[in-house]
Amino acid sequence: MSTFTQHGYLVIADISGYTSFVAKTELEHSHEILTELLELLVEKFKPLMTISKLEGDAVFAYAGETIITRGDTLLEFIESVYVAFRDLQVAMRRKTTCTCLACTNIPSLDLKFIAHHGDFIIQNIANIRELVGSDVNLIHRLSKNRVAETTGWRAYMMFTEKCLDHLHLTLEDTHIQMEEYEHLGEIKTFNIDLHKRYKEITEARHVILEEKDADIVLTVDFDTPPAVTWAWIQDPVKRNLWNGDQITWSNGDRPKGRAGNGASNHCAHGEGVSTEIVRDWRPFEYSTTESYENGKQNFTETVRFEPLPNGGTRVRDAMKMHMPLPQFVKRIMAKYMMTVVYHMDEKMKNAALMAKAEFEKANTDAGNQVDN
Repeated sequence: MSTFTQHGYLVIADISGYTSFVAKTELEHSHEILTELLELLVEKFKPLMTISKLEGDAVFAYAGETIITRGDTLLEFIESVYVAFRDLQVAMRRKTTCTCLACTNIPSLDLKFIAHHGDFIIQNIANIRELVGSDVNLIHRLSKNRVAETTGWRAYMMFTEKCLDHLHLTLEDTHIQMEEYEHLGEIKTFNIDLHKRYKEITEARHVILEEKDADIVLTVDFDTPPAVTWAWIQDPVKRNLWNGDQITWSNGDRPKGRAGNGASNHCAHGEGVSTEIVRDWRPFEYSTTESYENGKQNFTETVRFEPLPNGGTRVRDAMKMHMPLPQFVKRIMAKYMMTVVYHMDEKMKNAALMAKAEFEKANTDAGNQVDN
């Protein structure tokens, strides 16, 4: 049997406080609680990453670098998983009336993530697949680090320098820490406090254009999961692939080195250039932007991403024009501009086809390497 070296992203989601929780609480209830939390992690990981195995209190997963092609996607993915974990944790505690130690100590559990980019081989022995390689060893060693000891953080996401380099991200406001392991040397890591990010995400003001107030709503179904679909709609590089020659997108400001609230993109169309500013950014759920040209606001847009039962995503793009005209006139103009002038309905369908082709190819290539 021949094997192939694969290149991609390795992620461990590790439930913190697991050992103490099990040791100090009733086994039956603690097992049920941990099972529910782990099932949530598996559910959230599966659309974007392949789960290698469950490791007691942790999920170890990977994705080929052709699956995650937009740098911010991995960062946003980890944050979305953590928000779901915390929301479930809070809901579990609120809905139970049980006073056993396991149920009352649900808040003692937390979650940390380790993310690395490297090489690995999928070893298949007796129909059991396992990732092997120096980078696989490294990420498991990194799960035993000094971040909590140094910062006091209970939950965080750690990115190795190599991972951020491959994501083409230069993050600000991170805790930089060196970790050193025998045979592996020094590893530079960049760490973000997830308690702080959870507070920022959940307390951020919601800005949504309701469809009843929009001048036009375009709806297209993608065969790709929300995280992949999100990249094809949000990433200026990918937007240029399906927008054609009429429009050219480019990155603007990136607060703290990443996309999100306050970030901007520039849109060159004809002889004009407009600037799109993000007002609300909920990765894989929705985004709201405002567009300005010559100092005047001309559009507000909310794009929603709805998971479909088949694993795909329904994209609903609601747009409102800012012009001193009656709404029925604006709706006629919006339909003409978006469907006749810019052909956005057809372009979004083309985006769905391109996303599907790229995603299927990436999965096929990875599957062929495993089968060989």
